[in-house]
Amino acid sequence: MFLRNYIIIITSLLLIFPLKVMANEIYLPSAGFDCSDDQYKFEFLFDRSKDMDNPKVYRRVNGKFISIGNLIAEKQGAYVVWEDKEFLKTTDFAWSFDKVTSKLSSIVLSVGLGIDNLNIIPKPMTCMQKIFYY
Repeated sequence: MFLRNYIIIITSLLLIFPLKVMANEIYLPSAGFDCSDDQYKFEFLFDRSKDMDNPKVYRRVNGKFISIGNLIAEKQGAYVVWEDKEFLKTTDFAWSFDKVTSKLSSIVLSVGLGIDNLNIIPKPMTCMQKIFYY
């Protein structure tokens, strides 16, 4: 009887543990932006569910959404500015989205070590709001 209860408890924990690990990942469908030009395509998500005061921003990299930073500024109906710590590694870099024109622009906040190639920074591009599924 004791062994059977012990096996049930261990089996239950093994089934629950993977669900707890997966709870840290972002799950879709969720709304975001799809921005592209002739050279680049970016997909962004904004997760406000965990911390309404400090929303997390995600970008799709190699088919998976990864956390790239935080929302820096937002004016309802006008613009959104967020950091991207993955696009350039040593340069403080941010994106600005104009909600009126649906244009995504880049902002270099500081150059840092100066080893990043700033020529890869995209020109302003048009975005569409999108619901992501995967």
